[in-house]
Amino acid sequence: MKRKMKFIVGALFFVVASCAVITVNIYFPEKDVKEAYKNLEKELMGTDKKIEDKKPEGKSESSIRFEFITSVYAQEKGLADRISETVKKMPDVVNAYKEMGARIADIDRLRDSGAVGEANDGLLAVREKTQTPADKKLVDLENENRKTVMKGMAKAIVRINRLPEKEENLNQVMSQAIEQFAAIRRDSAKKGWWIQDPSGNWTKK
Repeated sequence: MKRKMKFIVGALFFVVASCAVITVNIYFPEKDVKEAYKNLEKELMGTDKKIEDKKPEGKSESSIRFEFITSVYAQEKGLADRISETVKKMPDVVNAYKEMGARIADIDRLRDSGAVGEANDGLLAVREKTQTPADKKLVDLENENRKTVMKGMAKAIVRINRLPEKEENLNQVMSQAIEQFAAIRRDSAKKGWWIQDPSGNWTKK
């Protein structure tokens, strides 16, 4: 009887242990992500036509780098380039960047007028309720593109960590991908634009 009880207890312990959730901490290189965002905007949105002249050599190096170091990303040179190259393999994200670049003049017009501001979730926030249908559509399309870009960055981080693109892994880095994207929007905002800080306060730059 005792032997049978030991077997049952042991079996239950095995079942519980096998069902335990193992949390994987995903490395998120904030500075490299921020640099990657900037590089992608310059290249894919056409905000800086000189990007090709500035970095002709770095691309070939990143494309042939042997990826066998798993724990020293912080010391690895060219990580921002690797992130950028990973994102550029996502057609939906590349298309989102190009669409954002095509409407940048219209979005600037709305930001200049104060009709919209840069929110701390990386999206455009409507500040004046009286919008034309055309302007509302612009904002909606812009925000959809931004969501695609931020999700693409989260996927890229999961990929360089060599982890499966499961929902729990993406969710772990999504907030940081949003945070860095929003930080760039605040940093690049022009004088007179509305920006929202991480605490939720709105100010004019």
